[in-house]
Amino acid sequence: MQLKRFAMVAIWGLLVLAGIFVVVRFTGLIDQILPAGDPPNYTFDPGAEVPQGNNFFIACPDRLAPKTGRHMQSPVFDAAASTLADLLIETAPAHGMTLMRGANGAKPGKLYFLARSPVFHFPDWVEVELVLPETGNEVTFCMFAQSVYGSEDLGQNEKRTRAWIADVVARMGQAG
Repeated sequence: MQLKRFAMVAIWGLLVLAGIFVVVRFTGLIDQILPAGDPPNYTFDPGAEVPQGNNFFIACPDRLAPKTGRHMQSPVFDAAASTLADLLIETAPAHGMTLMRGANGAKPGKLYFLARSPVFHFPDWVEVELVLPETGNEVTFCMFAQSVYGSEDLGQNEKRTRAWIADVVARMGQAG
């Protein structure tokens, strides 16, 4: 009898917690509970410090990449910087990101995106800096994706970054 009563209380408790989660998650309250704050404004340089935790990922040309294992080479495109920027902005929503214009006084050639995890809506900042060619028409970018909360992201920033870049490469190939 005692075990049956405990099971009923546990089930009701779980239902109440699930109801609270649904209300908080789907009414937008969780975005207020977990604010994104300001973007990181990362400096892309081989000597730049990287975060201590495993909650970031960098895509950058090797000449600008810091020393870290959480890095990939960014692709180079034979296109105008504005074309690449437009395509990054166009494809971002398909990867769960929203463009945040003017964040921290964004300078030209820098884009800031806010991504939120699907279930719990934890915020991640994704910073993109276009790298213009010294000569010719080849343009590339540096990208820094970092979770706002926690020191581990279970590989989500890397997964999102790689998928987004693959999407951009596929579309730029079709366009050019």
